[in-house]
Amino acid sequence: MPILDLISKKLEENRKAGLYRKIPELFFNDNDNNAKSNILQSDTDFDYIINFGRKGEKERFINLATNDYLGLSLNEKIKNSAKKAIDTYGTSSSSSFLIYGHALPHRNLENLLCKFKGNYEKCMLYPSGYQANIGIIRTLSSIAPLQTFIAFDELSHASIVDGVLGAKVKFKSFKHNDLCHLENILKNQKDKEIKLIITEGVFSMDGDILDLQGILNIAKKYDAVSIIDDAHATGTIGDKGGGSVDFHKVKPDIIMGTLGKALASNGAFVLSNRLIIEYLINFSRSFIFSTGIPPSSAAASLEALNIIKENPEIVTTLQDYSKFARNFLKNSGLNILNSTTHIIPVLIGDEKRAVEIEKRLLKEGIYLKAVRYPAVAKGGARLRLSINAGINFVNLENALKDIIKIVKQIYE
Repeated sequence: MPILDLISKKLEENRKAGLYRKIPELFFNDNDNNAKSNILQSDTDFDYIINFGRKGEKERFINLATNDYLGLSLNEKIKNSAKKAIDTYGTSSSSSFLIYGHALPHRNLENLLCKFKGNYEKCMLYPSGYQANIGIIRTLSSIAPLQTFIAFDELSHASIVDGVLGAKVKFKSFKHNDLCHLENILKNQKDKEIKLIITEGVFSMDGDILDLQGILNIAKKYDAVSIIDDAHATGTIGDKGGGSVDFHKVKPDIIMGTLGKALASNGAFVLSNRLIIEYLINFSRSFIFSTGIPPSSAAASLEALNIIKENPEIVTTLQDYSKFARNFLKNSGLNILNSTTHIIPVLIGDEKRAVEIEKRLLKEGIYLKAVRYPAVAKGGARLRLSINAGINFVNLENALKDIIKIVKQIYE
């Protein structure tokens, strides 16, 4: 078939450019040895196989790739909450929320998220952050598509970009965190009835933070709706880990966040006033036609939120570790761009070099990923360090030393 020839050609082009990807196979305890052996014999479609199990007190791998920023995904209280929910409600919601309805963990999670994220009126849960952003953007744009304009930060997540492209309305990206450029764009859109400004609370690849107060000032001036993707801000920034509202002490019109990062589960949430949430529930296709997250996932994130509320020092630990790591890498001469958070890019540039560094680090017991196009621009390949509060500090410091050593070796 002609399509197979074209696919083979595209894959080969990706290999030559250093952009080809395979899925790593991960193991988390020594009991998986038989499974590991069987996989090696029967399936070679893995980039590499990693065992995160422990030998004595020493971690086999330092995981700097995970978005489990507070290290809560293996917390016993959270696991037990999920298990209890499975015993009570089963393993799946089995259909969309509009058919299945909410179990008690779903409703309790929504109520707690409203309070935790700044006392919003209403919350709804989506199956993923990607579907949430698609749903918010396309649904609000469908109200009056010919009278709608979208402005979004040029470094916004792919889900935002795809939502904008799928909305089929007029749009323009503004330069990263450049509020003057944003305002200049909106000056020419005063005739549009609906204007949306979309950006991220913490940028997923650069690790910097938006100027939320500035965004809200512009939104008010031009009667625009402010939409903030708080996926990487929830649980990580602010005095209590509440994300953008906690950090900036101001509230955007709509906040989206995920449960699959600091909140140790899967799925996503959207917070806004009652009218907007009710509209999304009734008209968002990515919500209406998707299976809801299982009650066990809601129970896990609910427990994670309670742990964060009762133990704010977890958030402080993450922030302290992140500050140390940023300073350590920057003082060594590595380029960490403008990161001010737990997401720390080490700019490499060349895709093949970045992949080679990733492989060498793996041999040293450091698991992190080389991020390449299309996640970042071509020529902007980088190592993406995700600091998490569950890492032993000595292991973190040693890992940073190895990263510096290997990056410098590559350039010798």
